[in-house]
Amino acid sequence: MDESFEIGVIVDIIDNIAEIELLENDHCHSCGARMICRPGDSGKRTLRLKNTLNAKIDDRILIEQSDKNQLQLTFMQYGFPLLGFLISIILAGVFIKAPLIGIPPEVLQFTIAVLVLFLAGWLTRIWATKKASTDFSVFSMKEICQ
Repeated sequence: MDESFEIGVIVDIIDNIAEIELLENDHCHSCGARMICRPGDSGKRTLRLKNTLNAKIDDRILIEQSDKNQLQLTFMQYGFPLLGFLISIILAGVFIKAPLIGIPPEVLQFTIAVLVLFLAGWLTRIWATKKASTDFSVFSMKEICQ
């Protein structure tokens, strides 16, 4: 089986959205979509996917990573915090020109930019958590396993 495929078990279906439990594997730690997979009550990772195969509860399905939403997820994980950092360091450079309480302006500018970076990362985490509870996913159902 290809590394881009995983097997999951459908545990619930609500309004054509299937909740699928996946076992953690070695690829999880390097996966760019790991913010979308979240541990459920059982401690296993869960996904919510549109039930395109008309699968039933307890069906084992093959899941593949798709390009759907991949660009948006990548921008939110990496681009949004970086953009916040760059914009804040430029704006801080425009407005902070003199030392404050003996702290050089460059240190203040950098400190503000790092704080904005962390704020943007925190907002991204909130966004990803909200998206994970919908059918937003970079995964899709490939086939029902026997």
